[in-house]
Amino acid sequence: MNRATFVALATATAITSAAGIRLGAADEPSSEGMQRAAYLAARERIDHQRGAGVAACAKRPASERDGCEAQANARADMRAADLEMRYRHTPDAARDAQRARIELRHQAALARCVPLRGYDHDQCLIAAHVVLGRALLESQAPYTLRAD
Repeated sequence: MNRATFVALATATAITSAAGIRLGAADEPSSEGMQRAAYLAARERIDHQRGAGVAACAKRPASERDGCEAQANARADMRAADLEMRYRHTPDAARDAQRARIELRHQAALARCVPLRGYDHDQCLIAAHVVLGRALLESQAPYTLRAD
């Protein structure tokens, strides 16, 4: 093997190895992010707050209980997704946090429909789902125009 081939192979190997290391590190927190111990402690707090929120909902009347529990779980999911975003610093974590915020707004809209009955209840549910659909569409990347 001549010198030029050896240098080309060595360079390609180094570049490929660096890319592989970077892909493997995508699941690890960045160096400027929070430490793993702080992440785990915050995750424990979120789980505890979720339990406390659901327990507080048990004291409510039966008609309000399901909506309250859904909101408590959605709030905990949003906090967990925000924590994950701060810990991981990845685009996927940011999308998950955005989706959790959308879901929390949707759960709040659904909770407003619980006391309603009949036509008003149906219209409230439709409005809640419209808000969800609009938020999901707005969170996606905009369509691009193709120049064919």
